[in-house]
Amino acid sequence: MKNIRRLLKIESRLLLILAFLFINYQAMTPATCDFGVTIQDKVLHFLAFYLLSLLVDFAFPKTSFGAVKIMGLLGYGIAIEIAQSFMPYRCCSLYDLLADVCGIGLYLIS
Repeated sequence: MKNIRRLLKIESRLLLILAFLFINYQAMTPATCDFGVTIQDKVLHFLAFYLLSLLVDFAFPKTSFGAVKIMGLLGYGIAIEIAQSFMPYRCCSLYDLLADVCGIGLYLIS
């Protein structure tokens, strides 16, 4: 049982790294800058941060899913939006941040 928990922790950490790399790539590559609220983009933000919440929680099982993990994820979401605000082909959006918060929030209550 101890080996299974250790394996789950290692796998979760590897998947977390891959998820961060994929999300960073998607966030920084050129895309159309749509100032409207598109539901597909917000659903992707929501799912990404739900998945990140799950992976962070499983990757670091000794601490509960609380303020430290939540603030880290929110900081990551804010950092992405700040970085995108400096790119001519991307936009900073508070709606994206709201979708991130909703993904984290759903994981928190699930």
